[in-house]
Amino acid sequence: MQARCGQRDVVVVAGYDRPLRELFLQVLVEPSGMSVADDEIVYSSLNEPWRDWTKVATVTEQLERLSIEVPRSLMQAVRLDQALDAGNRVVEHHADRPPTVLAG
Repeated sequence: MQARCGQRDVVVVAGYDRPLRELFLQVLVEPSGMSVADDEIVYSSLNEPWRDWTKVATVTEQLERLSIEVPRSLMQAVRLDQALDAGNRVVEHHADRPPTVLAG
């Protein structure tokens, strides 16, 4: 989902990784092309493996720390995917309309 982090437009990617049985969070500068360079990564949960990524609260705490607001639907989807052990779902969440399922 698209959001703001400070003065930058960012994309928030969050979800559940079935093989690892952990949640993940990435915040990327709005990419201009198909790939993302290292300097365009604002935050990645991979850089903080000591945090408890089995808890949804960890994801929400990091978003709050970065002052990023996300729609409730995003966190509800992350909780549901974890509870159902679901993976490979790609959903765009929007502030002003229902989510759009792209895959899964």
